[in-house]
Amino acid sequence: MEWYTAFFLLMGSFFTLVLMGVPVVFSFFGVNIVFLGYFMGSSGFELFIDSMYGSLSNFVLLPITLFILMGEIMFRTGIANRMIATLDTWLSDIPGRLSLLSVGSGALLATLSGASIGSTAMLTRTLAPMMQRQGYSTAMTIGPLLGSGGIAILIPPSALGVILAVIAGVSVGKLLVAIIIPGFLLVLAFIAYIVGRCIVDKNAAPQYAADKVPMRERLLLTAKYVLPLSIVIFFVIGTVFIGVATPTEAAALGTLGAFLLTVVYGACTWSAMKEALISTMRTSVMVLSILAASQAFTQLLAYTGATQELVAWASALSIPPILLVILMHFITLLLGGPIGGVPLIMMTVPIFLPIVNSLGYDPIWFCVVMLINVELAQITPPFGILLFVVKGILPSIPFREIIKSVVPIILCNIVVMGLVIAFSDLALWLPRQMVQ
Repeated sequence: MEWYTAFFLLMGSFFTLVLMGVPVVFSFFGVNIVFLGYFMGSSGFELFIDSMYGSLSNFVLLPITLFILMGEIMFRTGIANRMIATLDTWLSDIPGRLSLLSVGSGALLATLSGASIGSTAMLTRTLAPMMQRQGYSTAMTIGPLLGSGGIAILIPPSALGVILAVIAGVSVGKLLVAIIIPGFLLVLAFIAYIVGRCIVDKNAAPQYAADKVPMRERLLLTAKYVLPLSIVIFFVIGTVFIGVATPTEAAALGTLGAFLLTVVYGACTWSAMKEALISTMRTSVMVLSILAASQAFTQLLAYTGATQELVAWASALSIPPILLVILMHFITLLLGGPIGGVPLIMMTVPIFLPIVNSLGYDPIWFCVVMLINVELAQITPPFGILLFVVKGILPSIPFREIIKSVVPIILCNIVVMGLVIAFSDLALWLPRQMVQ
């Protein structure tokens, strides 16, 4: 069988199953079992079992579960809500303060969980009713909430970043550090949009009298609920950056720090811990199952010769290499909505990365842009998953209004992605400063 026939059979079978509503993990397993048996006979099933064991026994996968657990502890015990309330006391009567609060809270929650769906859901439940009561327009309510929830992918700890690093075969620590500057650039872009929109349209975010909180009380609340979280953030990011801990060790320190905070705040209840552990188990099993199945799929592509031939074909194209990279990201954006972040990375990176390496580009840089793209795909109509999360929480808002609200946020993402593509040092400068 020709390599391109095998390639389209494999990809077409997978996408057909996904679009039919078959869960991604079962789509991967089904395609693997059928085609490994067809191409390799009984030895294909032995390869499948060995591949699953090898992929799941990888030590660098441990941060995924630990990052998920750290975020669940913060959400289930209410620590994240206290942090949001404390940040609100500092914004006073600033126009668009609740929109700015959603961005700031999203950035901080991102450093605690790395889970975009969870961050978006919590921020929407917490802030959307307040913004609606104060007369905020739909655009200034929904847009910043969607943008801030998606930031979780781009600020460490990012479970998706760990998965991408493992699949791409790059340093987990360097990739987590590399996404810091692009993540904060995205935060600044959202803030600039909110401030600019409020200046141009006074009705977008009406001013209102906020409760006055004395400076002494604000400082005490910050010391109590925000400052301790900075220690957790240092455990996760700082220890990796200065070279005293691996990403796995840093994730363990961060999870321990989150647990100790719940004890100090008196929020460590049996019910909250039980919910956090059960939710972590469900999410981890889903992610790791997809990872195991996708690794076998990657080996199947290599066995058919599709990966090698695609690299040779792309390298021979008579177009500028950067345009080929942009085309890869455009394909990623198109597929990202209906497929989702984890399976999207599993499907595309094994195909794209050999091409990127053959063109001489830094794989860390490509992976950073890939994460920005995955975040963008989650809010891009009509299939962006975060759009449906917000719609589910706010059923009274028409879906077309949600789409209109997210357009400026999409443009902010595109601008930041363009900057990182044009100026690779935005992604690569920090990793170069790491202690080896």
